[in-house]
Amino acid sequence: MNDEAPQFQEAFESQDFFLLLEADRHISMASANLRVLRYINPANSSEVSKLYVQREKAPKAHPKYRYRELDFDPEHTKVELLNLPIIDSELGRIYRSKRDEVFNTICMLESRDTPEFLDRSRLLFGTADKGTLNKAEEWLKLPPEPEDPNLMDAREARAQLDGVVRRQRFLCNVRVRKYLSSDAAAGEASVALRKGATYSPNDIAALAVHEIQTHVLRSRNGEMQPFRALFFHGFPRYDLPASGYLATEEGLATFNEELAGVLTNRRKRLLAGRTKAVYLMDKEELPFADIFGILVSDHKFTRQEAYTICERAFRGGGYTKDHIYFNGYEQVRELWQSSPEDFELLYMGKVGVRHLGIVKRLYKGGQGILYPARHIPVFFADLAPDVRAKLPAPPVEEEQPEE
Repeated sequence: MNDEAPQFQEAFESQDFFLLLEADRHISMASANLRVLRYINPANSSEVSKLYVQREKAPKAHPKYRYRELDFDPEHTKVELLNLPIIDSELGRIYRSKRDEVFNTICMLESRDTPEFLDRSRLLFGTADKGTLNKAEEWLKLPPEPEDPNLMDAREARAQLDGVVRRQRFLCNVRVRKYLSSDAAAGEASVALRKGATYSPNDIAALAVHEIQTHVLRSRNGEMQPFRALFFHGFPRYDLPASGYLATEEGLATFNEELAGVLTNRRKRLLAGRTKAVYLMDKEELPFADIFGILVSDHKFTRQEAYTICERAFRGGGYTKDHIYFNGYEQVRELWQSSPEDFELLYMGKVGVRHLGIVKRLYKGGQGILYPARHIPVFFADLAPDVRAKLPAPPVEEEQPEE
């Protein structure tokens, strides 16, 4: 990347830099409309799930899902994106990739329930390969922990997570929602819990780390950076689908669960089951009912777990995102082992491991145009001293005057 440094520097010394800021503004506005999970999570999930969870024999026919209408004009947004002037520089090429990512995401949403949806999903996220499947099979062999009898409903879990938000001292609204294809999901400044789900104390601790102290935290830090389309909405992939911010996003969240000591065998099995479902859906083209049966009979998932895993893979028409958890986890773990001093950069926004080179040049050790991470996960303070020494320290808070 050194040979590109002069071109990178020129972009900041010329008026073309303002074109980047204008591109950032338009791409950010387009990204804000792409509430992907809202548009691909089935609106009739709870009714369909009963056919698989409550009946002894699962239906053979493919589930008939209903989806919410898009509440933005996709054609107008695509035309605006294609007409954006973006300079030819290192950062400019990243913005072009981000523009293309947003464009393809819009096309994917427009093509729900058609074969094109799966094609667009592969373009954005890639898909599970044999190597990833083999690693997932190892996690599928793990024995799940005994079920914790001390379960809480979504409202009780929300109260527990609200306490973590107060400790983190940033905006995050914990909500209970009906339509989710998992027990929890994070937005830019919110965490949703699935109505009807139950949570053990360890589940809540894991959600606090995964959803609040990773996903929402990186959003809160990223919104303070000058390049919102990248640091708040997420860096795009470079060459491989797993090189975008999202692989690191999910990999870091999973690795943080491991650091905090709350990554259970049950959680590992769920991630592995999702990867296998993507592989069987895409590479082997098995129908929903067959994959559901394999997860229940071969891998001993509950019927509810198996249904949720399958819904995640088949929603929209074939959603391949779930395979990136493994790739991202391995990338983050390798960074931790080889360059722990770079770990702090991952919390500056929605950055991928592959983007650390340009982030370093923009940050310049605190002398560049980026801000250091304002929020650091509070669970870091509870780790062993030798582990904590590798992690970024929390920023010094200004003392508040006594009232």
